[in-house]
Amino acid sequence: MNENDKHSIDQFRRLYEKYAPALISFARRFVGHDAAEDIIQDVFLKLWELKSFTIIDESIRSYLYRSVQNSCLNYLRHEVIHHEYINRASAELKIEELQFCTMDDILIKDEQLKSLHKAIEELPPKCREVFTLYYFEEKKNTEIALQCNISVRTVETHIYHALKLLQKAVLAILLILLFAILR
Repeated sequence: MNENDKHSIDQFRRLYEKYAPALISFARRFVGHDAAEDIIQDVFLKLWELKSFTIIDESIRSYLYRSVQNSCLNYLRHEVIHHEYINRASAELKIEELQFCTMDDILIKDEQLKSLHKAIEELPPKCREVFTLYYFEEKKNTEIALQCNISVRTVETHIYHALKLLQKAVLAILLILLFAILR
């Protein structure tokens, strides 16, 4: 590495250290933290590739901010397209499911859900309450313990017993489904 290269690297490092924190902060107004850091890295990489970081300080500052602004804009446009694609693909899957779903399929799934809900209703009251809080309200064991005034270990025991009791109901549902498929 010659003296000129070392000077370029030092100059580039000083430029990065001077502007990167403010540019990241600027980018974070529009995109998330990780995206902002990636954008700044890309802008400085392009700057390095252009070898144009020796221009006047005020010009480089404007160039960097404009580059970050444009990169954020491109990133956000890409995100919009990405989300539109996901939403469209999801809707298309639902349409396909509805088109190929027979009335028998609907009735079978409805019966399966009814059987499962009936099995949940047949659980002992405290066991049912804990199971419902855990699986349907997605509460943590410690939250359930506080709400029900029981220990965390008792919560775990109730969940275990509920799953064991529901296992029989699920097996019955699977048998019904298997019978329907074999018809």
